[in-house]
Amino acid sequence: MKKIIKTLVVLLTFSTTTMAEKGFDVQEEITINVSAEKLWEMVGPGFIEIYKWSSNVDHAEGKGKSEFEGAVCTERFCDVNVKGFSKVSEKLIQYDQNQKVLAYQVIDGMPGFVTKALNQWTVVSLGENKSKLVMKAEFKSKGLMGTLMNGMMRKKMTKTLLTILNDAKVYAETGKPSAIKQKRIAKLAKKKK
Repeated sequence: MKKIIKTLVVLLTFSTTTMAEKGFDVQEEITINVSAEKLWEMVGPGFIEIYKWSSNVDHAEGKGKSEFEGAVCTERFCDVNVKGFSKVSEKLIQYDQNQKVLAYQVIDGMPGFVTKALNQWTVVSLGENKSKLVMKAEFKSKGLMGTLMNGMMRKKMTKTLLTILNDAKVYAETGKPSAIKQKRIAKLAKKKK
């Protein structure tokens, strides 16, 4: 009996260790009919103003003087409109004006089984009035719950990135929020009354 229990403990320890290393990456991109400079202004220096155009973000605030030249803050705090989440805190971990790339890590607001959640945004010039916005999200999770939830989280993250990219395209090209964001703004205004 002791031998069976010892074997089970070893197997469970191995399984938990192996499960702790699970994760996934999701990358999505969209072509936008504005210059890379104009798009970068919106997502780089406009990092805090994401709530103006993203239907996934209801409000955002920045805090702290960034160590990165040109960055407007060190941390961003967002009230989000993503099922299962309400508030997230993010820390800027990369910001390069010349390369037009930024990355942030979620430091609070994720489920306990998520050990790492980061997102990198890159603006690529495709010509005078054409650019591409590339988003790459990386997630790591631990334990049995992490293993069970990774598939659902990947699906949710893909949908979230596509929504953000479509919202960014509409706002960059027209200067107005997407129809989805406009509906969200109206809904929030109605709630306030």
